[in-house]
Amino acid sequence: MNNFQLEELVCDHVFKKYGKTAWQFLDPRLLITLNWIRREIDKPIEINTYHWGGTDTQSGLRCNLCRLVNARTKKHMVYMSAHCEGQAIDFSVKGLTADYVRDWLVDWKSFLPYPIRLEHGDYADDWVHLDVRDALLMDLDRPV
Repeated sequence: MNNFQLEELVCDHVFKKYGKTAWQFLDPRLLITLNWIRREIDKPIEINTYHWGGTDTQSGLRCNLCRLVNARTKKHMVYMSAHCEGQAIDFSVKGLTADYVRDWLVDWKSFLPYPIRLEHGDYADDWVHLDVRDALLMDLDRPV
């Protein structure tokens, strides 16, 4: 069962261009893990909100037109985020702090369907970054 709409998982540029076929750009490991988290934590999860009038457009898959990617490209900087490969999301859980959710994920890591990587740091106080990029080679507790 899928608990998410595609618009929540891809940027507005990709959704406008590809519509429902944009599912092809998302890593199945991310989708399975995200649905597992939603089911087990049993609270609403917020990712991209643009489709419902919100401002979040880059919390899931990001394309070359997205501000974060495009700004680096204009500066001739390489940007190889897992977001660009459909392997990452930034999300929040209604009623829970990002620190609580990260700790919960660490506590439940042996039950996750796939290994994940989490980012920690001041910039991530309001959301949780989760990705499955090379997750089989990484330890969940390893901060980035």
